[in-house]
Amino acid sequence: MATTLLKMSKIKKRFYETVALAEVDLEIKKGEVHILLGENGAGKSTLMKILSGSYVPDEGEIYWEGKPAAIKGPSDSLALGIGMVYQELTMIKDLSVMENIFLGRMPNHKVFPFVDWKQVIENTGKVLSTLGLDINFHEKISHYDLGIQQLVEIARAISRDAKLIILDEPTSALTDKEVRSLFNAINRLKKQGISFVYITHKLDEVFEIGDTVTVLRDGHSIDTISDISSVTQDNLVSMMVGRSIDEQYPKFNHCTSKEVLKVNGLGDGKAIKDISFTLHEGEILGIAGLVGSGITELVETLFGLRKADEGSILLNNEAYLPHNPKSAIERKLGFVTKNRKEGLLLHMSVAENITVSSFFGFSRWGFRNKKKEHGVSEDYKKLLKISTPSVFSPIGKLSGGNQQKGAIAKWLCNQTKIFIMDDPTRGIDIGAKVEVYKLLNQITEQGGSILLVSTELPELIGLSDNIVVMNRGRLVASFNARECSQELIMDKAAGGL
Repeated sequence: MATTLLKMSKIKKRFYETVALAEVDLEIKKGEVHILLGENGAGKSTLMKILSGSYVPDEGEIYWEGKPAAIKGPSDSLALGIGMVYQELTMIKDLSVMENIFLGRMPNHKVFPFVDWKQVIENTGKVLSTLGLDINFHEKISHYDLGIQQLVEIARAISRDAKLIILDEPTSALTDKEVRSLFNAINRLKKQGISFVYITHKLDEVFEIGDTVTVLRDGHSIDTISDISSVTQDNLVSMMVGRSIDEQYPKFNHCTSKEVLKVNGLGDGKAIKDISFTLHEGEILGIAGLVGSGITELVETLFGLRKADEGSILLNNEAYLPHNPKSAIERKLGFVTKNRKEGLLLHMSVAENITVSSFFGFSRWGFRNKKKEHGVSEDYKKLLKISTPSVFSPIGKLSGGNQQKGAIAKWLCNQTKIFIMDDPTRGIDIGAKVEVYKLLNQITEQGGSILLVSTELPELIGLSDNIVVMNRGRLVASFNARECSQELIMDKAAGGL
């Protein structure tokens, strides 16, 4: 039976009047992947910041390898053998792989007052081989994709003799191939006795990589399940949100026969070729495909970020070929991007973000009409249930789910009728996802139409009316969403006949 590496008992943490953690318990075994689940605000980040030394608990006990441990700062956490890999990677792009791994603790030469590069090279080779990672570590880290950078972050933790590695949403920006590499590395390290706390919103990962799962809700530890096969995704969702979700993907059919977007033979001579499909009023049309399939290029072309050199588009039976995003916006077409940092002005207020695409409707003689902007923003705040102290608060301070609602509100405020949504629930918790799903239904109920891109196939099938599949820049299949499966979509996306 595996021995206990870490035990956190009755941990409490309060910020003024807000109770962030109320007697939370967590026990990690040696050589296990312990999944930590919970909605945003459940207490996951606070608990991990206590473990990594960023916060000190108000009450509670921490035991490390059976002995009481006092973690009063990051140095205490590192000394125990705890490594933290954040969702936003901390690499210095202009430094090499090995320089990033040993940054701030380069070994000195025994004789001369210089860095002992021979030792750095030797140690880097050893730590990368532990991960099964065969790369040129003399190259700048910026030369490698996110998946490799994620593994190098883990290598940095291992180089500090980490016994426990905390991974915060490690796959949020990774391709399927990169996820496989990460999981292989985790399984390799498990066999060497290294433990992981793995924070994720992707429930399928719980069953694929996890050994044990602990669910937090509102600062309380709800349950710890050591036999993951004994629970389902629905069970976990119910534990996280505190209520039963009868339908994880609430869906209503508002699709009519009216054609609002008709694409015929669209191509750019490079990434997309001979694309043809029709989007109807009230329809959610899902677009599936692997990385490199041409989906990104297709949606960017429809929004005017790329130029097409062949084919035609009809928008409400009128010719449409956007030269830039401005022309798309003027025709009431909006783009909710995969990366919220690109689609929102994070340093600006919620109100400014909501009205930014409709600036001239809220200005006079070139000056903003703040009173009108405030009133309309308050309306959208209530309509979309955006949780914010004020519409004048910076939108970058809100949770991921509320930021995404703000991104959708921006296009609703512009009277948008056709929405391109690229992974709209990426990186947000299950409760917030359901709220976004309800917004999609509201949009279609009011006559809007949606082109939906999602890397989560259950979500794509659950929300779409119809689904088209792309492979190597072409549409290769079309399905009624109620008559297809994940396996069928993946087969077509991978090039199956």
